[in-house]
Amino acid sequence: MPIGIQRLNAHQSHPNDRIIFIKPLPGPTASFAEDFLSRIAAICKPIMAAAHLSVMTLEEYEPNPEFVGRNFNAGEIIQLVLKAPQTGHWLSF
Repeated sequence: MPIGIQRLNAHQSHPNDRIIFIKPLPGPTASFAEDFLSRIAAICKPIMAAAHLSVMTLEEYEPNPEFVGRNFNAGEIIQLVLKAPQTGHWLSF
């Protein structure tokens, strides 16, 4: 966990202690998107630990044809597109 950040009253354990918040888009697929983001966070854990990286928020971003992810303020917020823009189907890992 980044220095100076402490998670209080966590309802569930996070798959990656170097990511503070995991936020899906609100809507009917929010639970699936949160699970998808949690799996991505778990895959990234050893890489982040080896490189001493931390991220404040990992978010889902709405489908668009221009990018699949973006980074704000050196990892403060990382937004990932999880659905294809044309079909709305979930992208594969």
